[in-house]
Amino acid sequence: MRSIKTKLIAIYAAVVLVVMTVSGTFMLLTVRNMEIDQARNELYRHAVMIYEQVVQLHNPGDFRGADAWIFIGAYDVESAILGEMGHPTLAPEQFAGMTFNDRTLLDAVYGSESFGVGIPGLDIHGAEQRWFTFTMPVVSDGESFIIYTRLNMRFMNERLSGLTFAFVQTLLVALVVTFLLWIFFGNTFTRPILALTKHAKAIASGDFSGEITPAGKDEIGQLASDFNYMSCELRDTLGRIVSEKNKIDAVLQNTSHGVLAYNVSGQLLHANNASSELLNGMALDNTDMESALRFFGFEPENVFRIRPGAVLESVHEDVDYYLYACITSYTSETGALEGFVIVLQDITRQSKLENMRKEFVANVSHELRTPLTSIKTYAETLLDGAIDDRDTTRNFLKVINDESERMTLLVADLLELSRIDSRQIALEMDVVDLVALLRLSIRQSQILADKKRQKIKFVPPDTVCFIEASAARINQVISNILSNSIKYSPDGTAITIRMEATDKYYRVFIKDEGMGIPQDSISRIFERFYRVDKARSRALGGTGLGLAIVKEIMEEHGGRVSASSQPGRGTTMVLRFNRMQD
Repeated sequence: MRSIKTKLIAIYAAVVLVVMTVSGTFMLLTVRNMEIDQARNELYRHAVMIYEQVVQLHNPGDFRGADAWIFIGAYDVESAILGEMGHPTLAPEQFAGMTFNDRTLLDAVYGSESFGVGIPGLDIHGAEQRWFTFTMPVVSDGESFIIYTRLNMRFMNERLSGLTFAFVQTLLVALVVTFLLWIFFGNTFTRPILALTKHAKAIASGDFSGEITPAGKDEIGQLASDFNYMSCELRDTLGRIVSEKNKIDAVLQNTSHGVLAYNVSGQLLHANNASSELLNGMALDNTDMESALRFFGFEPENVFRIRPGAVLESVHEDVDYYLYACITSYTSETGALEGFVIVLQDITRQSKLENMRKEFVANVSHELRTPLTSIKTYAETLLDGAIDDRDTTRNFLKVINDESERMTLLVADLLELSRIDSRQIALEMDVVDLVALLRLSIRQSQILADKKRQKIKFVPPDTVCFIEASAARINQVISNILSNSIKYSPDGTAITIRMEATDKYYRVFIKDEGMGIPQDSISRIFERFYRVDKARSRALGGTGLGLAIVKEIMEEHGGRVSASSQPGRGTTMVLRFNRMQD
């Protein structure tokens, strides 16, 4: 019974059936009670008549011949006069020799009238019947008798059967009429409901285009109007939800932070693109929540006890890779825990910068402490009396001056790096000839090379090579590299400079014949304060900042600096400049 129309027909039929069954049963019971009351009254009236017309007017021997036994009425009542103890039967003649045995006789024997319903007994033909019986004890001339009257229940049963049959016919007619009326008028109720059901299914599938036309102004019509209003509001609400969801998805998918969402049972609900990238392709779908928590450095027991609004933080550290993770919980409207959200952030660069900062501070402190210690030591020696020795004083003051000069160079390089980092120096860009800059730098460095009997070989190209750059800064780069090549190359060696051109770049190769650089140090020579041979670098007056400055200046010009070397066979520095198009 899936149809509401069928259900309503069944309900109405059940109501009609129950009402008519109850009312019919009540009517039948009422008729039966009325028949029983009428039977009792009729039997009582016959008993009184027998007493008045037979017992009082005749002697016991004349009871059988009395005229009162011949009685015609609405009921076929049978009467008899019995002895004091309920037998023998004194009259009438057709009951002579019959015995009556029912409980009403017992009551009469004890002196009280009695009425019985459904008493079994034989009729004059010997057939078993059910009877209404009434007994009444009487006394005449000092002699006691019992007047016994009975009425066959067949007439009442036949009447009740007729009424029952009529009731069943009426019930069937009522059910048929109910069914026919519902067929004609049921659509008035079911058609709007079916329309509501169809529209509700369309809304459930995402179609909000339909609209119900109210059939009237009754409750169903009002329901249709309210349903149309609800449909419009639901469409607007879903539109806003979808819009917000799209915004959130766009933010989550395009943010550089990884976002993981788990439900309370540990099932992964969401993972944005950044999370997979940050976790280096880790199979999140095949990784349970507890394993992921331990990977990030969390204790699952602490996470499951986290309070709403609280945040736990951890840093996962791998080889040259740092991943910051924070986790918090989210709850339902009722405050029940529903799951956890993990936010991931790659802090490798920040961690490296922090380590570099710490190393930078340590290096600066060390570089300043060494000359300061020397200056303090020699100054204290002079103050303790060595100043009286002219030669000693002169030597000590020379050391103090050299250390001061070294500190001055260090501070100057630090200030230079600071200005470059903070972009305080505005580059005066101009179109310059790279070949001319190389020749200028070679002339400036030639004095240092001559002191070590070194040659600087440079075969310039036949054409000019224009770049857009700050001439002073590029000259500083080339001079710095030439200075290092001269310092770290043995006496009498050669430094070779050559150029090559491509469609986009000019490359300058500066090769020396020095001790070379180990392979594990090549990637670090452009770091601040890094030295391959610290003792020799300090002895030659280096600060460890020259190549760092070179790298910064080249990057400011959109260029690049790199190095290649083999220990014992020298080092080649490569400068790449953007070629200026014609």
